[in-house]
Amino acid sequence: MKVTISLISLKVNDNGDPNHETHGELFYSFKVKGKVLAQRSKTTPLKVKDGQTVRLGKKTALTDINKRSPAIKLDGYVGDVDTGFNGKNEFDTFRVFLTGRNRWKQGTNHVVLQDGRLRVTLKYKVEVEKESPVIVEAEPTPIRPTKSASVTVVSFEDSKFYNLVQNAHNQYGRAFDGYDKSVLIKLVYNEPKQPDKHVFDISIQSILNELKTLADDGYFIDLFIHSHGTCNKITFKKPHTLRPADIASLATGRYANGRFPLRMIYQINCNGSTLNDDWLAVGAKAVCGTAQTNFYPNMYNKFTKEWNDGERFDLAIQNSNTASARTAMQMLISLDGVNQGAGCPPFKTVLGKSACAKRYFEGNWFYTDCDDYDDDISGRKNMNIASTMVIGGNANIRKSNKNLSW
Repeated sequence: MKVTISLISLKVNDNGDPNHETHGELFYSFKVKGKVLAQRSKTTPLKVKDGQTVRLGKKTALTDINKRSPAIKLDGYVGDVDTGFNGKNEFDTFRVFLTGRNRWKQGTNHVVLQDGRLRVTLKYKVEVEKESPVIVEAEPTPIRPTKSASVTVVSFEDSKFYNLVQNAHNQYGRAFDGYDKSVLIKLVYNEPKQPDKHVFDISIQSILNELKTLADDGYFIDLFIHSHGTCNKITFKKPHTLRPADIASLATGRYANGRFPLRMIYQINCNGSTLNDDWLAVGAKAVCGTAQTNFYPNMYNKFTKEWNDGERFDLAIQNSNTASARTAMQMLISLDGVNQGAGCPPFKTVLGKSACAKRYFEGNWFYTDCDDYDDDISGRKNMNIASTMVIGGNANIRKSNKNLSW
């Protein structure tokens, strides 16, 4: 089967600039399966008026596609170079997954991207050309999960986030309770509570193999990730980095409906929410990850207690966000600000609203394209906002939910 994706046009509903400025400066990039199909750079933006339609006229054809093929990802961004008073570019991103389950989104589709005054509509078309039917042997019976397993991955380098986690005293053994099988992937582990299996190899292939082996043996999986992260990736011990393509590779086995049996994923890695859609696309029922930098990895302990006690996924996350957990990490950040010589005035710390707070956080924590320090609020509030757990999928799921369909 051949799937052809055509980028038709961009309708500029609002070019992002004030009314007295007749033209906006548009830049964009659109990819199919990670390959750029159409783009305009920020350094040479396209001047556009309100109501203007930009003809794209780009297409790509993907062959050998079938209902078991991994999702086809169409993603990208649109922005407007802002030369106004605030100096911030309007900017919005999108992701669309074409799968056999949604019939590859055949036909003409629209995606609206909006930020501030900027509002554009991307028009694209998906055409599916089926091959002549052939007689094939009956497919093997799909594997349907009937047992529960937990997989805990722990990998940190010696860094500021490592120090936060170490001081959080996360109790990894809590993720071993109440499962038919527990797997820990960690280089060194000396705690009394032991998993059913301890894996010392923290490579991407090792992690994927452990997950696939469990799925092949009929387990559905709760995955707990303790590691670093940034935009759209999880960074384990160098040089191992988990990317969306690695996640997509999970849904290639003989699983029911081609969906990998992940029940729940709890991500401590910074910017974890940027991968929520990728986990859901391969079959996860529920997933959470922080909006930006995660300053509160210690909330894991309270979350696992609530989860093990049968609480709903979203409420277990909500109940773990306690004042005591936040205060403990805020004190560490305040002390680190002093050690770093942030230069705050007397009786002031980086937790307040000041130039020294902004200088400290932007220099030590908010340094990726996924982070944005807001100097209109205090350092403490920036920590809280950045660490907000974003939930994807079925927020009502519980640990007691076992008869699930994939």
